[in-house]
Amino acid sequence: MPRHDLDATDRALIAELQRDARQSNQSIANALGVSEGTVRSRIKRLETEGIVRITTVQNLEALGEQTAAYLWITCDRSRLDELGRELAAEPGIGFVAATLGRADLLAIVFRESLGELVRFVDEVVKRQPGVIDVRTEPILELVKNDVRWGLVPGDGTRRR
Repeated sequence: MPRHDLDATDRALIAELQRDARQSNQSIANALGVSEGTVRSRIKRLETEGIVRITTVQNLEALGEQTAAYLWITCDRSRLDELGRELAAEPGIGFVAATLGRADLLAIVFRESLGELVRFVDEVVKRQPGVIDVRTEPILELVKNDVRWGLVPGDGTRRR
């Protein structure tokens, strides 16, 4: 993945979008002390370069009916990238990452019920070529679910 250098205005813009992505470009411009055109063009560039994606996030607690779980997947490392992409394409999987440590991949899955979760793991995930083991850890209670958890700090510092 190419590295993108973000300047202070980009970081401040992202922080404003994290705070409230529904506010107007003019409101953001006023907060940042730049023109509305600057905000509009930077948002377009950030979206085009894949740095931000403005989307809707459902409130899992309010829905109350879904079962969420961590899937720690051990796999044939020669299929790691391909398996990660295949899992990411599955409906109901909201997150996939290659990891070091207890497993090769971590996936977060959402299903309608515990029974549906078990069926999905057994009939879909475990049957993927290269899967060696799957440890399923259902999430019992969401203590915090903040999608703004700071991938791009608002203070202009860069995390490495």
